[in-house]
Amino acid sequence: MRILKKMIKWMATAMVAVVGLCLATVALVYFAFYDSRQDFEVDAQSYMRMARLELFNRGYIKELGPDDARHVYQKRCYRQCHGESAMITAILSPSGWIQVVERMRMKEKVDISGREADLIIHYLEERYPTTKSGYPYEVRKAIHNAVWRNDMGQGDIYADIVYATPEYLKSIGAEHLIDEYQLKDYDVFIVAFTVHEGEVALAELDNVAWLRTPDGKAPTVPPWRLRFQTADKHHYEADIRFKKVTGGSNSAKWMELGIDGVGGPETRVFRWELPIKYPKEIEEERKR
Repeated sequence: MRILKKMIKWMATAMVAVVGLCLATVALVYFAFYDSRQDFEVDAQSYMRMARLELFNRGYIKELGPDDARHVYQKRCYRQCHGESAMITAILSPSGWIQVVERMRMKEKVDISGREADLIIHYLEERYPTTKSGYPYEVRKAIHNAVWRNDMGQGDIYADIVYATPEYLKSIGAEHLIDEYQLKDYDVFIVAFTVHEGEVALAELDNVAWLRTPDGKAPTVPPWRLRFQTADKHHYEADIRFKKVTGGSNSAKWMELGIDGVGGPETRVFRWELPIKYPKEIEEERKR
């Protein structure tokens, strides 16, 4: 028993010594390198934030506060490429910031981890809201990823394609488009082209787009519609439609959307396996 007490006393003394040594080290650093307490506190907070972000990226911390979220956004996006005016005046696709951030991460090779991307998207949606949805973020993201296709670009022109299903339109708070797009009769795709430098010329999409299924190749059902074009002509978005090949007993097992000669002579091809696999929350909603 006496030995145990001595060990406990020794450990307590050692801990006090370690804490004292740490405090002495901090004091030494403070007096050696800092002219004011404020400068020291700023650096200390910076190092603590770096530690939190590292633990967050490794999954040891589940969530970060709004100040850390703003810091990640400013470090990865605001200070590197885009200022405040770009965020305020941004004209976004229906998928909003999810598509923008994922494009920057996947195609522009911006150094953003998957967890940081989610954090930035949450921050942007709160600060610059674009959609109103009854679904939580993770469900919206899963739906978006199920219907969204993109490529690495031709001639520096990137393409983003969204297969505009009723589930997708509901997830972005745009149920009114289900009837407007006549989705009972047509398969509709939202097509976006973007270039970082220069301009993207409008293409006559009815002449260059086609849909292929196991039954063959089909043209669009005119007319294609321009949804919007930015003033600098870096980006435009349109919708195109085809006679319906999905749903029902004769539904195709897959489909490929092809677009010829936009940004280069090659054909861009985007493929979906059918039926689209949605998150379980959507499948459960269908059964109700």
